[in-house]
Amino acid sequence: MADINVGDIVWGRMDGFPYWPCVVLKDVKVPKPSKDPNTKYYWVYLFGSKNYSWISRKRLCPYEGNRFKYGHNDGHVNFAEAVKEAELHVKRKKLNSNYQVVIKEKFDIQEYERKLRRSESRMRYRTKLMIRTRSVRTDEDHKSRIANTRNIATSTFVFGVIGIGNLGTDITRNLIHSGHVVNIWNRTYSKGQSLVTEFGPKFKKKLTQFYTPRGLLQKSDVILVCLSDKEAVRTIFENSFGIHKPADECLKNKGIIQMTTTGPEFSKDMNSIIEKKGGKYLEAQIQRSKEEATNGDFITLAAGDEVLFFKCHTLFKAIGNTVLYLGEVGYASKMNLILQVIKSINVAALCEALNFAERSDVELKNVYDILESTNLCSLYLLRKCGLILQENFLNSDQSLTNLQKDMSLVLDLADSVKYPMSITSPANQIFQHCIRLEYGAYDASIIFLQHHH
Repeated sequence: MADINVGDIVWGRMDGFPYWPCVVLKDVKVPKPSKDPNTKYYWVYLFGSKNYSWISRKRLCPYEGNRFKYGHNDGHVNFAEAVKEAELHVKRKKLNSNYQVVIKEKFDIQEYERKLRRSESRMRYRTKLMIRTRSVRTDEDHKSRIANTRNIATSTFVFGVIGIGNLGTDITRNLIHSGHVVNIWNRTYSKGQSLVTEFGPKFKKKLTQFYTPRGLLQKSDVILVCLSDKEAVRTIFENSFGIHKPADECLKNKGIIQMTTTGPEFSKDMNSIIEKKGGKYLEAQIQRSKEEATNGDFITLAAGDEVLFFKCHTLFKAIGNTVLYLGEVGYASKMNLILQVIKSINVAALCEALNFAERSDVELKNVYDILESTNLCSLYLLRKCGLILQENFLNSDQSLTNLQKDMSLVLDLADSVKYPMSITSPANQIFQHCIRLEYGAYDASIIFLQHHH
């Protein structure tokens, strides 16, 4: 990029935020984020937010020429004001080559250092800090969630959902309730048809089912891929989207949001292929239980094309309460698998502890009650413990087969970085053993029954 000088109006990006209009200022005596002499930093003032920051050269680009690319984000407070302020200064510079931007807000170094210390304690890539308290949910809470979904501002995008399983169905329902236009495709046509029937003629213009994935792609702006595994994803993209055919341009100007758990390397490969085809790619991994899916109180982990992410903010608002943008493609996949490791090890440990309790003549109900009273308590463990006590393994948050697939992806990734998963590997073997006992379709907590055979 061209040389950057004091007084230049530029686009700058900080971690967790979109590119933001700012002006380059003279350096100040404030510690830089990195002491690496090869990294050049510029001291900037961010319009609209009234904040100052160091931003590295590689995260700065000229304002002129990038207005269309970065100037249409409305996902952050003060962004529109920032663009308006930057445009005013750009016009004045064009009228007067000697014009200099004057910042009215004085820089307070003590306040800046205080904010810096505070921000360092937060998650690096989290776009906003949300503090929530857990409470017992009522029917009114659920009705409120549906009402909130219906009142979300709608996007002009037409969304396509490939795969109408539990996730695809929930996403479609929430998008329709919030007023979006949705196209759907499922390998089993009758499953998609039942969803169309559910909404009825009233939503005929909002929900359309397609016979082929390619037909859906042609009539959609952003496609959400909600399939069972990476092989199913590969089949769709190779057979229907022509990713290996140089002349096929069906992915040009399309947004692809990968919601299937595929692993980071596969996700990176997909990103590379889609970008070469002229499309944009985002991975969005969801962490949720069945209860969280009902009330929308779950986290979506996103990574990839930042412009696509912020343009789809109404989508993420419609499907859940919290979305975190984590940066480059692969990061969300890794974070999701890390959380799946924690889940799998905890459910294996819980089942072993309860089997031990049963063998030791300790009432499982007593274990549940005491667990609930300790700092070991978590909603995840309590739910799994409750399913075991009720022997209600059909009420699944995530099937044993699906969790074991995630463990396979984890072990593949661990092997690639040469890290021995000394606890995860035995847990995975337990899962595989129970799948051979034909427990794969049940909730993962069914591994409690392995010692009953």
